[in-house]
Amino acid sequence: MADYSKGRNDGLALALKIVKEGGIEALEQEVKFRGVTNIHTSLAQKDLNLALEPIKQMTLDTVLALSLLTLRDEFDMGRVRMERFMKRFSDKAGCIMGDFSSWQDIVATIQKETGIEIVIRYNS
Repeated sequence: MADYSKGRNDGLALALKIVKEGGIEALEQEVKFRGVTNIHTSLAQKDLNLALEPIKQMTLDTVLALSLLTLRDEFDMGRVRMERFMKRFSDKAGCIMGDFSSWQDIVATIQKETGIEIVIRYNS
């Protein structure tokens, strides 16, 4: 019961902080964000985004490394073509990170242009 009460008080304190910093609209966005992502944390979305940034960067780095190794091993790509791939990969990642495109856009484009269906497994 003490943990529940502490969690509730922490949640109220976080809600008050969000409203003070960004108004009721910020709190509404926070509630929506938590419902969509199913993320339950004592961090506000703004703070969570800051904490997630290095994780996102590491994820991109590891996916890029795996992609480059696959391109070299399976498709005999050399340095020049792999550097072209890296540049394009970075551009596409930047579009996602900058909210210029979404994962839904990418999946829809791949399916429309190639017929390949990709499913992104979201947290649930």
